[in-house]
Amino acid sequence: MAVSRGLIGAAMRGAYAQVEGCTQWPGTHVLLYTAAARLPRHGARLKEVADLLGHLSLDTTAIYAKVDLPALATVALPLPEEQP
Repeated sequence: MAVSRGLIGAAMRGAYAQVEGCTQWPGTHVLLYTAAARLPRHGARLKEVADLLGHLSLDTTAIYAKVDLPALATVALPLPEEQP
């Protein structure tokens, strides 16, 4: 049995309605944002995320796959000290 968009939407609406404080249904688009943001954190390359989401442009995917600044800060090199 294939899973349809309607079935996914209905399941998400039902789950979302059970979350206290959630007054508006944002749609299934939230799945795209969540997947695109989490996949790179687990080693996926941006091209792989773009292919999964069906994007032709990496620029489009980059909008979804926001940079995790706290994680980036853990690997960033300190700025060099200025010499007088």
